[in-house]
Amino acid sequence: MADSKNPASLDGSPSVSALGLRWAALRGMLASPLIEADEQRSLRDELLRELQAIEQDFANLPARNAVEVSAKIDVVKTTLRQSAVEGQGWLADLLDSVQADLRQSGRPAATRPERSPANLQRSFQPRPETPAAPDADQPAVA
Repeated sequence: MADSKNPASLDGSPSVSALGLRWAALRGMLASPLIEADEQRSLRDELLRELQAIEQDFANLPARNAVEVSAKIDVVKTTLRQSAVEGQGWLADLLDSVQADLRQSGRPAATRPERSPANLQRSFQPRPETPAAPDADQPAVA
């Protein structure tokens, strides 16, 4: 397995995004029915250990934006749901609420009133578009 202690983004620095991609890939592998076979038990155990290490590594990396904060919350919610602690469903609900708040705060346009172009004023008066009458001095072309 690749080194989960050094998740790197494209620029080489560790990031929540890079770690999140590894976490999602491992979860996908563990969800495969092929990994449930008895002959794959050692591989499954290794994947579970790596997944747990990655989940703990999230605490050491700072989120750079609201999407990464939301990704960290997803990890916590998933772990909470899997642990199935009786009577702790409210924690996942609270985290859902925090994520919704985070999404709302990430939309600055939603907090500003929308401006209609009808409110814009012109600084000049448009010309009336009436057809020009032929001059009396000019002969009409037939």
